[in-house]
Amino acid sequence: MDHVLQPVLPSHFAVIAGWLDSPEATQRWAGPGVPFPLPADAFAAALALSARPGWTLLDADGACVGFGQYWQMASGSTHLGRIIVSPQARGRGLGRVLMTALCAEAVRRTDAVQLTLKVYRDNQAAVALYCDLGFVASEDASTPELLFMACRIT
Repeated sequence: MDHVLQPVLPSHFAVIAGWLDSPEATQRWAGPGVPFPLPADAFAAALALSARPGWTLLDADGACVGFGQYWQMASGSTHLGRIIVSPQARGRGLGRVLMTALCAEAVRRTDAVQLTLKVYRDNQAAVALYCDLGFVASEDASTPELLFMACRIT
């Protein structure tokens, strides 16, 4: 099955927002200050898409099955965030497809010397995936709840 990463379109906003089924899921995925429910007409502003490009993973039928963002940090790194796969599409390896494509896009479009991300420690599937993709945990920059991970660009 072929998947393609493309910039998020307004037609995807409601689909992605629909994956967030509770205030807790919204807080966990999108962060503080993002409302639940997340209205489609507030999506771009709530996720600061003008400063933090959003990307969707589309399946062979053009359905949106994943989303992620990246933004440059003052440190020279590029931070990946709000990485999510549709609940209906989980367990099929799409997290790897999304992350591989998103990392490649971030490197291609920025001057990143490293990619960084934060992941909830209890999300063991994501932690394992990120480790497998070359991300290394940094306890010094982590919190009891969130693991900070980085991957050097060579």
